[in-house]
Amino acid sequence: MAASASPAVSGAAPALSVRRLRKSFGPVVAVDDVSLDAAPGEFLSLLGPSGCGKSTLLRMIAGLVEADGGQVVLAGEDITRVAVHRRNLGLVFQSYALFPHMTVFENVAFGLRRRGVGMPELAPRVERMLELVRLGPLGARPPRELSGGQQQRVALARALVTEPRVLLLDEPLSNLDALLRDEMRVELKRLQERLGTTMIFVTHDQAEALILSDRVVVMEAGRVEQIGRPRKRATKAVAGRRSGPPASSLPSMAAGSRSWPPPARIWYPASP
Repeated sequence: MAASASPAVSGAAPALSVRRLRKSFGPVVAVDDVSLDAAPGEFLSLLGPSGCGKSTLLRMIAGLVEADGGQVVLAGEDITRVAVHRRNLGLVFQSYALFPHMTVFENVAFGLRRRGVGMPELAPRVERMLELVRLGPLGARPPRELSGGQQQRVALARALVTEPRVLLLDEPLSNLDALLRDEMRVELKRLQERLGTTMIFVTHDQAEALILSDRVVVMEAGRVEQIGRPRKRATKAVAGRRSGPPASSLPSMAAGSRSWPPPARIWYPASP
């Protein structure tokens, strides 16, 4: 039975829809008939343990993995068979994938240059994005002279400067230490609220999903198990907590889904 995450943030048409998406690798079913919608401007997290299918789902949305069945619909257009570079999606992964021989400015400008954007338009767009991610004075530096958090902000700027309809993030903070990860959570949410970009964020970190998300989609064994919203908007105080949580569990389960296993159950953060 397909599990569906319905539109949640606004009454507008979904920015992105996944319809009964399926993927198997030999006998292993990685994504099992998953449907979900992301509303315009929504921060939607896919949360689950390693091997649950969340990254495979994201990569099918991006076009990096071919689906066995189902549809990916972006702003009403079926892009299931559209080439990666024609999907108008931004991609940020665990690896920063910055070009070491380019400066920060040149890294951020790369996607615009590939699209044929001329320097009179390109330069102010890149400079504005560097200011947004608080790297304005560092445009002339090579990536090797930046901290891990700064390099991740360059990767974010490079993905956002092309103004994608949806930004896909596959555990982008997992390579950072605890302090930098907390700082980047705040930075990422600030950027998302400032730009109004729809973001789909893959993580295995429960606290991270609850702090950042408008909704959380919990996955297990290739299926959607649980869907809900954090009851309280996370604050910086909650973001800085290292301890775990108990308050109340997500209020609703996806129709027809199984119970989420108790050891991995999702909890809302208690109010500060």
